[in-house]
Amino acid sequence: MFSIKDISEYIVALIAAFASHYSMTEVEAYRYLNRYGAIKVAHDFYDVMHTQSFDDMVQSMASYCQRKGGNL
Repeated sequence: MFSIKDISEYIVALIAAFASHYSMTEVEAYRYLNRYGAIKVAHDFYDVMHTQSFDDMVQSMASYCQRKGGNL
């Protein structure tokens, strides 16, 4: 089982990578990802996601949010 600390640190790093990729602040990235449910996905699927590259996961989160109505 994974610790909440590991999951939290991963989600914080993923938000930072997303923000950097899309030239937004980390607060904006968090709000966007949270609004479309991507934070919950990252929490629920941490076991798989943390084994992938941040670049791949940023793209996956962007695609997920777009399917849920997001528009970057």
